[in-house]
Amino acid sequence: MSNSYLQYSKCILLKVSFDVTLFEKELRKCLKLLLTEEIRELKRWCRATFPKSFRRIMGRCFRYFKRFKTGGKTSNAPVALA
Repeated sequence: MSNSYLQYSKCILLKVSFDVTLFEKELRKCLKLLLTEEIRELKRWCRATFPKSFRRIMGRCFRYFKRFKTGGKTSNAPVALA
């Protein structure tokens, strides 16, 4: 995805931040489409932009979509929890 989707994701998250459930849903959608480096940038931006009350939601979303290496490439697939 291009950097424009990262900017779009930031815009959407700002607009839905009035509702924590909607914020979490939109954050999960963003994480599915962004590249690993863009996710790192989004995480830094979220931590700087949103209050501490969102930290639990952000932690849950970013932990679930942790990236893992497969054959030298970074996969965007979510890590399966056993």
